[in-house]
Amino acid sequence: MTRTGDLAIEGNLSSCDAIKKFRLKPGRSRKKDTSSKIPVNNAGEGISEADLIYHSIFILALFFQVLLVVDALWHRNSVEIVALVIFNLLSLAYAGIQLYQHEILEDQGTQNATYAPINPIFPKDNRNAPKIYYEARMRPIEYTIISLISIFPIYLSFMSYLLTKEFGWVNYKIYSADIRVRDAFWSLTILQTLVKLDIFFIGSYALQLIPSPKIGYYSTVVEIVLVFFFGTLMLVIAWFSVIKEKKYLLLSAINLYAVSLIYWVYRLITVNLPVSDGSVTTFVLVLITVYYSIVCFRNMSRGIYVLAVYRRPEDEAEDFNRNQYSGADDSEAASKRLSKKENAIMQQQLRTQQEHENAILD
Repeated sequence: MTRTGDLAIEGNLSSCDAIKKFRLKPGRSRKKDTSSKIPVNNAGEGISEADLIYHSIFILALFFQVLLVVDALWHRNSVEIVALVIFNLLSLAYAGIQLYQHEILEDQGTQNATYAPINPIFPKDNRNAPKIYYEARMRPIEYTIISLISIFPIYLSFMSYLLTKEFGWVNYKIYSADIRVRDAFWSLTILQTLVKLDIFFIGSYALQLIPSPKIGYYSTVVEIVLVFFFGTLMLVIAWFSVIKEKKYLLLSAINLYAVSLIYWVYRLITVNLPVSDGSVTTFVLVLITVYYSIVCFRNMSRGIYVLAVYRRPEDEAEDFNRNQYSGADDSEAASKRLSKKENAIMQQQLRTQQEHENAILD
């Protein structure tokens, strides 16, 4: 999992130490912290907020992985199990990167500041004394946690392999009768998983925009609000269109994702905002989501529906077909009163029922 525990502790100690042990020059002071009576300028506030948001994202990543586990086990989603392992490894790598970024933020926040320690245990002639003091107490804890979280992905990968085999067999029994349905099922499952990952990465990106104006990055309040609003709207439409297999609603989600790609490209190439790993990850994830959205839309246009025809993997009922029709004679008359989607679903259910009966006779 992520290094939330040690990073949160280090963030609280080091950030507080950086603010409380150093006094900024009076000429740059704009606001005072009433609790510590230490003047803090606007950039210092932005850096403090950014550091807090980064640690909050790590904590959210931990809870998000728990949600992925529960959701993957409930829906028997082998693709989501694989995504969980990848997400865990990315979180581990990003945690290591974030440790150095935290040190950079601390240096930037105390730049051009006058060293004036309040605690008498720190000598006034040694500027590095607080840093040495806290590092000596925090490093053993950090190394212990790093060792534990480095071993955990190995166990997670092994268990994921066993679960993937188990879920793969269940899905094979349900969706392997028709190759087109099987391919459509995997495309739909991948798209569902991508939308879930989009929720975390787009939300995390929007949170990181909050302190940008204070620390000198080109970002406005209007942009932050628009990212939150349109990001939420896009993800809600995408999720609803996938689970309900709404073809034209999915087309709307594709258009919104395509428009968002223009924004991500702009954010990646703009000279006022350095390219970050989070922006690249979000851009690649959105790009892959657009591709699988188009694949699923093409399958629905061809009349291939998965969740509306077949039972879901988490349903263990022995009756393979949940919706029964009276027969071929009645289906021809009923099909005239149905929409194109309902007609395609009915024909696919009849074909599946016939294949199931033939398999029993054989």
